[in-house]
Amino acid sequence: MMVGFGVVAFYRWQQTQLIFFLLLVLRDFAAGYFFFRRQPAHSRGSRTLTVLAYASSAMPLLYFGSTVSSKALFLASDLLAIVGFLIVVLATVELGTSIGISPANRGLVRSGIYRYIKHPMYLGYVVSEFGLVILNPLNAVFMVLSTSLYVIRAATENKVLKTAR
Repeated sequence: MMVGFGVVAFYRWQQTQLIFFLLLVLRDFAAGYFFFRRQPAHSRGSRTLTVLAYASSAMPLLYFGSTVSSKALFLASDLLAIVGFLIVVLATVELGTSIGISPANRGLVRSGIYRYIKHPMYLGYVVSEFGLVILNPLNAVFMVLSTSLYVIRAATENKVLKTAR
């Protein structure tokens, strides 16, 4: 599924030339690699939560392109995308084969960036997606929805992982 998201992200990058979508391609292919090698889940969330998790992962593909021509705003957007995806990459590497989209217990990670931030991947997405709001105010609607889904995912992951603590 993530490889498919990566292909769509590549198409969106070709349309918009926004670094956000190019970084999304890299995220999706890296996540796809770890998904193929991941550990089996000890417990899982409900099917509804799984659907919400996949919808949340696809949400960044829906953002609109830019409506501004300011080089300063493009630079700010690119910097936010880079910082946000740097956080995501650190979290992805730290999770390694414990990674998943839907809430499941594949072991609790408390090292690396997870030592300081409970859900760094979602924080990274919010930071990078904020850069798209700068380029097109209509993207604020997507960001509110996306952030809400990240909060729901974090809460359900906390419940599923409660047994691992």
